[in-house]
Amino acid sequence: MQLEDIQKSVENTQGLVQKVKVTNATKTSSIQITVFRVNNDVFEPLGEISQYTSLLWPDAYLGYASFELWAPITDDNSVLIKEGNVIWTGGENAAIIEIIKADVNDKGEKVYDVKGRTLEARFANRIIWGTFIAANKRASTAMYELVNTSVISTIKAVRKLRWMNNAEDTQCGKMIENYQKTGGDIYDALVNIATDSDVGFSVLFNPITQEEKFEVREGVDRTLNNPDGNEPVIFSTELEDLLSSQYYMNNQDERNVALVQGEDKGTNRKSVIVGDDTLSGYDRRELYVDARDLQSEVYHEDGTTTPLSPEEYNATLSQRGNEKLAEHARVETFEAKIRQFGGVQYVYGEDYFKGDKVTVIDEQLGLMVSARITLAEEQYSEDYNLVLTFGYSYPTVLQKVKRIIT
Repeated sequence: MQLEDIQKSVENTQGLVQKVKVTNATKTSSIQITVFRVNNDVFEPLGEISQYTSLLWPDAYLGYASFELWAPITDDNSVLIKEGNVIWTGGENAAIIEIIKADVNDKGEKVYDVKGRTLEARFANRIIWGTFIAANKRASTAMYELVNTSVISTIKAVRKLRWMNNAEDTQCGKMIENYQKTGGDIYDALVNIATDSDVGFSVLFNPITQEEKFEVREGVDRTLNNPDGNEPVIFSTELEDLLSSQYYMNNQDERNVALVQGEDKGTNRKSVIVGDDTLSGYDRRELYVDARDLQSEVYHEDGTTTPLSPEEYNATLSQRGNEKLAEHARVETFEAKIRQFGGVQYVYGEDYFKGDKVTVIDEQLGLMVSARITLAEEQYSEDYNLVLTFGYSYPTVLQKVKRIIT
């Protein structure tokens, strides 16, 4: 979209005020918190935390996110707030209690400060046992296979997470030509594959079926003038549903071309170049990737080996290089606080979801953002707030537009 087209789109939002749907928000400043304990591979409900002062509850598109709960120190809370217990607020995601701090607040009250991560953090406790290979398959298929071989149908029974299952593979994400990973935890491998393919993953919690279900998903494009014809979701200061926003950019670690070197030594060492090798001058930002851990003979958990052809091995080196370039992409984020009370246009979890691409227009900053929701944080305290974070990988996602406030 050209600058003049963006400017017209921004100006046209003034006419959307009379067209958008207005809904009464149903969110309140409190939510039910249920606590479970894993007992002999069963999720045993322990009770509800009914007394608390604030809760920050995250819903991340890709991987785990952290929650924080402030609650008074009472007999009931002391029974429920224990290391390793799982807390659930009734939605798809749940979180593990990992940090407990007992303190005295400014009012002289004894309180718990409880922190932890959502269930995707479980994958950080399992490594790739041997070497994992995925070739000529969708990113989602590779990710499901990695989880299956590592924690569901693993040969070593003690490594299983007995309540973990895979969701149905929707064949999303780009095609992976050849991916190889030896060692390291499976969480990092999942993040690498997902980031490179622009998909997200979650662990969905269902206390009724006693199940944690691993799911790979793609968000829906709900941006203004999206090519799929979906109903757009637009947040704007002009529409009075954008309460505040913050933009951040950092390109200090950005790299755009990588030399990847694999097995052998000296002049015999296998090498490939990935990225935009045509860049020159100050625009060229180089990265060296030492991939000697990638071998042309792959060892499996059951002790067998598989040889790779030169083409397959080079594809594996290229995959590693692209992953490293993704880790060194320009960082751009846009954080927005969305109005949730009174007449609101869109309701989170009904009209739009994590991973969806939406449009945000901040006339005060002179910015129009059409990007993916990477994190939704619900804040329950005296008031209810919803804060959306938009993440970017490419500098063209954010466009500067003229101010339309006079």
